Amino acid sequence: MQIAQILDTLKQQDNFRILRSLKHEGKYVIYNEQKLLNLASNDYLNLSNEKALKQDFLTHLKEFEFSSSSSRSLSGNYAIFDEFESFLEAKLGKKILHFNNGYALNVSCLQALASIKNTLFLADKQVHASIIDGLRLGGAKFIRFKHNDIRHLQSLVQKHHKEFENIIIASEALFSMDGDFAPIKEFINLKKEFKNIKIYIDEAHSVGCFGDDGLGYVKFLGLEKEVDFLVFTFGKAIASMGACMISDEKDFFINKARAFIYSTAIAPINVAWTLHVFKHLHEFNAQRKELLELSTWFKNALASKGAVLGEAYVISFILGQNALASEISQKLLENGVFAPAIKEPTVAKNTARIRFSLHAGLVKKDLEKVLEVL
Repeated sequence: MQIAQILDTLKQQDNFRILRSLKHEGKYVIYNEQKLLNLASNDYLNLSNEKALKQDFLTHLKEFEFSSSSSRSLSGNYAIFDEFESFLEAKLGKKILHFNNGYALNVSCLQALASIKNTLFLADKQVHASIIDGLRLGGAKFIRFKHNDIRHLQSLVQKHHKEFENIIIASEALFSMDGDFAPIKEFINLKKEFKNIKIYIDEAHSVGCFGDDGLGYVKFLGLEKEVDFLVFTFGKAIASMGACMISDEKDFFINKARAFIYSTAIAPINVAWTLHVFKHLHEFNAQRKELLELSTWFKNALASKGAVLGEAYVISFILGQNALASEISQKLLENGVFAPAIKEPTVAKNTARIRFSLHAGLVKKDLEKVLEVL
C-alpha cells in the first residue's frame, strides 16, 4: 500500500494535519501547558460560554435521552425532532428537516437532487467541500463559476438554460474561508429571469449572526421565500450539533437523502439544546452588533500588515506559501495566540493564510496583541 508514501508527500509539502490535545477555558485553550487566545473557533456568538443559557436549559430539561438508537424513519423519531422542526417552520414559512450534521446534509441532499433528470448545477468555485462531494457522489452534471462572479454565472445560465429542465445555483451565504458574502439578490434576479432556476444556499457561517432574530443572512435580506433550498448548521454560532434543510421538499429528502435514511438520528438531548438556543436567539442582538463592530475594526487594522480578506467576522491574513503560513502560525502560538495555518486543499494553492475566526467574547485588547505579533 502507498499510505506511507502519501503521508510523506504531505509532510514534504508542509501540509500534514495533526490533532492537538486541547483544554478549553472560555476564550482560551490550553495546549502543551500554554494558555492561548483561541481564534480558531466558529462559536461566533460565544454561546458555548453563556452559563445562564446553559443553566436555564438544564433547569427546564424534561427528557434525558442520550441516544436515538435508530434512524428517524424507524424508531428514532422522538417528539423533540417534531417540536424543533415545527418551531422553525413557524419562523421561516417552509418545511424543516433535521440532519445529524452539515456535511451529511449537503452530501446527501445534493446527491438526492442530482438524481433528478436533466438538472445542471452551477456551484461557486469556493463552496464547501461537502457540496462538491455531494455533486460528485450523485454523478451530477455541474460547472463551477468564478467566485462571486455574477457575470460568469450569467454567461453560464445564458449558455445552458435551454438544454436543461432545471438549473440549481449552489453557494454559501457567508464564505467560510474568504469571509465574503454571496450576491444572493443577483441570484434571485436570475431566478426571476429564467424560470427553470432554483437556488441552494448554505448558511453554515451566517446563521445566528444576522437580523434581530438571528435567523440567517438570507432572512436578514428578506429573501427566505425566494431561496428554494436553505441550509442551517448548528455547530458554529448556535453552539450545538446538527443541521437542517429548509425547503418545500421535505418528503423528497426523507425518501432520497441517504445520510438521513441510513444514519442513527442524533441524540434527542442535543436537539432539545438546539431548540433552546433558537428560542433565545433573539436575545443576542448586543453580541451580534459588538461582533460586527469589532470585526470591522480588526480588519482595518490588520490591512496595514498585508493582504486581508473578509467582510464580517471571518478574516483571513493572506500569506501565499504553506511554509510561510506555518511560520506565522507558530510565531502567534509562541506569543499566546492559537490561529492554525489554513493551506491547500482547504484553500486554493498559493493562498495559504491565517484565518482569524472572531467571536462576541473578544475585546479590542485581545486583538491588539495579535497585531503586535504580526
